[in-house]
Amino acid sequence: MSAPLYYLEGNFIPYRALFLEQSYRTLHYKAGNIIYEPHTEWDSMMYLNSGKVKISIVQNEREKLLAFYGEGYLIPYYVPAEICISHLIQFTAVTDVTVLQVSRQDFEELLAKNTKLRNEVYLSAWRLIHLLTHEVESQTLDSGLERVATFLYTYFENTGHELFEISTRDLQSFVGLNRTNLSKYLSFLVNAHVIAKERGFIRIIAPEKLKNFCSDRVIRCDIVPSNMAHGAISEEDKWEAICNRDATYDGVFWYGVKSTGIFCVPSCKSRLARRENIEYFDSPQEALQAGYRICKRCRPDILSYNPNRRLAEQIRDYLDEHFCEKEVLEQCSIHLSVEPKHLIKVFKIQYDATPHAYIQEKRLEKAVQLLEHTDMNILDIALSSGFSSMSNFYSTFKGSYGMSPTQYRKSESDKQ
Repeated sequence: MSAPLYYLEGNFIPYRALFLEQSYRTLHYKAGNIIYEPHTEWDSMMYLNSGKVKISIVQNEREKLLAFYGEGYLIPYYVPAEICISHLIQFTAVTDVTVLQVSRQDFEELLAKNTKLRNEVYLSAWRLIHLLTHEVESQTLDSGLERVATFLYTYFENTGHELFEISTRDLQSFVGLNRTNLSKYLSFLVNAHVIAKERGFIRIIAPEKLKNFCSDRVIRCDIVPSNMAHGAISEEDKWEAICNRDATYDGVFWYGVKSTGIFCVPSCKSRLARRENIEYFDSPQEALQAGYRICKRCRPDILSYNPNRRLAEQIRDYLDEHFCEKEVLEQCSIHLSVEPKHLIKVFKIQYDATPHAYIQEKRLEKAVQLLEHTDMNILDIALSSGFSSMSNFYSTFKGSYGMSPTQYRKSESDKQ
């Protein structure tokens, strides 16, 4: 697993009985109550009997969320007495919470007696270290769009839930973006038809397309068994992908045609079969075991057989590196030896957004970084971000943020 677990629950359910054997207390917390404050010594351990808790780093009234813990998990994370790193960590009840509390001394005696519990606590600590390592990578290397997409996608993969209940403030804290930038990237993903926003919720409607906007280290990994992710795609979505010959679903599912005995990938250009003759599979092996033959046109037996997907990735890599340059699309076309019309078509099929829209997002993102973190004048920022003129920069920026670059810089300065 290469992607982080933002939501953890259930790992300690086998050890609940051990807490009940100790001198425990049952405590209740209302949503919003702080369970462990920063700058306090952790003198007890708690088993989450019900509800959800968030762990965050808090300093000077600023909060950086790390993860949610659910029923069947332990809080706080266990730290040996000689290591003092709890001074910035806070645990807060997200919903009404019930816990079983035992003293730290009793818990350490449990660890000494129960090897399996000790191993699970050890693994829990490494999950947190892994998450913190990912966060450093993300904040340092990823674009704002990648941070938002990666967080939403990994949550979906970790939990299997399409509907994600989260406040805007909490999402801001997770991805490290201000409200304006977060709203812009969420709108981009809505317009790309990969998520839908509802009051207090985000619905992930096309996880495989959402994955395309994640950072590379997440794209390259499998977080959960494939059948769990595939099961989240409705038959209606699969049928629509086949009708549209949507290449972004190649490698996500396969389909067999009962009348011909052949199986294909969704983007296959063969004649469209009748819907009642379609059977869906999670792997080529399943289709072969069911007696279907390989389609010679789309070669569904080769999982990586998708030249358009690879070309789209090459286009995106080039745009990521050269988005500030003039005539970047023309130069990309020359560099990859691809006709401009075909380049635009392949990119839009893969990412459900035009290369021009993607370039604009990259340029705006760089402009925002320069506005927030440098004293450069507005003209230099516009040119450094790839905009050809001040008028183009102002109109594009205001259309996306609802204010001029100067107003944006002032609003961000006033917050600090």
